[in-house]
Amino acid sequence: MGSIQHKHAKDGSKLYYAVYKIPDGIWRWERGGKLKKNADALLKRRESEIAEGTYGIEIMTFKEFSDKWLSDYASLKVKPQTRDDYEAVVRRHLRPFFGDAFLKSITPVMVQEYVANMTDSGLSPRTINKTITVLKLMFKHAEIWGYLRTNPAKHVDRPREIRKEMDYLRPEEARRLLRACSPKFFPICAIALLSGARQGEILALKWSDVDLEQGIIYIRRSYRPEYGFVEPKSARSFRALYISPELVKILLMQKTKTSGTGDGLVFPNSVGRPILHQNLVRREFEPALEKAGLRRIRFHDLRHSYAALMISLGENIKFIQAQMGHSSISTTLDRYGHLLPEASEGVGRRLDALVFSDEVIPFPEEKGDKQ
Repeated sequence: MGSIQHKHAKDGSKLYYAVYKIPDGIWRWERGGKLKKNADALLKRRESEIAEGTYGIEIMTFKEFSDKWLSDYASLKVKPQTRDDYEAVVRRHLRPFFGDAFLKSITPVMVQEYVANMTDSGLSPRTINKTITVLKLMFKHAEIWGYLRTNPAKHVDRPREIRKEMDYLRPEEARRLLRACSPKFFPICAIALLSGARQGEILALKWSDVDLEQGIIYIRRSYRPEYGFVEPKSARSFRALYISPELVKILLMQKTKTSGTGDGLVFPNSVGRPILHQNLVRREFEPALEKAGLRRIRFHDLRHSYAALMISLGENIKFIQAQMGHSSISTTLDRYGHLLPEASEGVGRRLDALVFSDEVIPFPEEKGDKQ
């Protein structure tokens, strides 16, 4: 139990001190000033901190902590593009709401108020949930580093995301698009439709990544103009894509046309550098869609189209997961499960065929039935 004590200053005035025992058992005298009430308030605050287990934790605002987290964690531990994504979330959404609040004053109720505030502002559930993911990660490190006792965002209720129906090309539409492509764009469109590779992965392909004899493309890097060549999206994104004989022929023609060798890009621009995304879409992809009489879709929807085509062929979902580079089979099922044929379709006929074959088992007679 702490107490208030006083000492005399050199001028004869009283100085009041809050006296309390810190967690390691040492009694501490902390100056409260010339007013006893200030020492009383200081003692209550310190006793509360000791009881809550937060004594000695540095007092820091959310803004100060966010700066530290971005420099001491994000800048060192994640890819540059991920760090930039985190910084944008913090700057646009988290700092405006939590900015000047002391870190340890942020409660679960305050976090839930943030979610409600963002929802009322018209932000999409997907974007809100992305900010919550970053907030949870920040508070997790605040715990690890000793700034917080518990993570106030740990049990926050996330807004429900309504799954947006993905768009993809049907087989006849895929044929129309390929026929409408320019000679330059045709092999790029074909590899997107027939392999499921992401745009950045396609633009980063080198001939050393392509084994035309085995019909395999190895995804080893991606390309983003602002960062250059980078590692693929995740560990699962490093993968071997098994491609069709027709795509092998198309790539053989591309190799002959570009005199491709070794570390040369499969799809270089006029000066041997990767093609820029905006040039590819604006100058090639969108004109091809228009020429084919197709609706406006994203280049990324060619990847969805590949998955849909594979599902329509009845390919194993585990194989599709590996081709797409998804981190888990649940990701594949979440995105494309609704395209799978109904499991219940024809189940009765299949069960009959398994059990009865061509014979019909006579209905058993009950005991006592008349013969």
